[in-house]
Amino acid sequence: MRRVSFRVPAAEKEELLDALMPLLPAGVREREVAGGEVELTTVAAAPPERALLETAAGRALAGWDEADVPADWRERRARFGGGAFLVGDRVLVRSPWDPPAASGVLDLVLERGGGGFGSGSHVTTRMCLELLLELAPAGGAADLGCGLGTLAIAAARLGWSPVAGVDRMSGAVEAARANGARNEVQVDWRVADLESEPVPLAELLLVNAPPPVHARAAAALTAAAEGAAGAEGAAAEGRAAGGSSPGAARDLVRPRHLIASGVVPHELESVARDYAAAGWDVTTALEQDGWAAALLEPADA
Repeated sequence: MRRVSFRVPAAEKEELLDALMPLLPAGVREREVAGGEVELTTVAAAPPERALLETAAGRALAGWDEADVPADWRERRARFGGGAFLVGDRVLVRSPWDPPAASGVLDLVLERGGGGFGSGSHVTTRMCLELLLELAPAGGAADLGCGLGTLAIAAARLGWSPVAGVDRMSGAVEAARANGARNEVQVDWRVADLESEPVPLAELLLVNAPPPVHARAAAALTAAAEGAAGAEGAAAEGRAAGGSSPGAARDLVRPRHLIASGVVPHELESVARDYAAAGWDVTTALEQDGWAAALLEPADA
């Protein structure tokens, strides 16, 4: 097998790919590099000659590199990487076949399986991780729609505890459980359909899921706020009557942060309205590649 890589200006990438892709049936992997360029890499038994690609591109291809590589993709990944994502210069999400993180970077090792989503490659997961890195750990976390467990595992590694991960797909939960063991974290993995079953609450909620799950989370937050108000009212009545204060008011979980994604920008507007009705405001919003994410906190915080 031969591995060929070269660089093109990021601003011209799409136009050049239109010209080059008919000659690259094995596809390409993209990687942003310095100087406003993108490195394109392809691996094939017989990749096209450089002159042929440059003729198709109508220009010289900078940074040309070509070498023999192992036929086994796992060996290639271990040597060259290509499946890992660095988030905020603090967290590397990678497969077991990618090179490990540099010193000082949190190394999350995840393997796909069970049809689960969220290996770190999708922009929604990466935006959630960016927002998670803004928060100081303070209590427990619940990953609602955990997929392969990336966000729950990251939260646990960052110091949130206890952590729960919930998904409606049993195969995804099994894969998440295996990933949790691989990363040596304690997470309560559960199978549940959050569109119909109770929504677990924690100080931090991670909701990288479709709008119906956000609607259920918003409803759960409304119910929790009403329950807290009722418990506090009962405690006040008990104190006024000279009795002891019930512990329930103190023991209720009080969510403090919610990271929302899994939606496109116009869906986030609707999702944000549902959370606003529950008393939560967007404090940070991100958009990337046609997807949206947001950090929300209680309006009275």
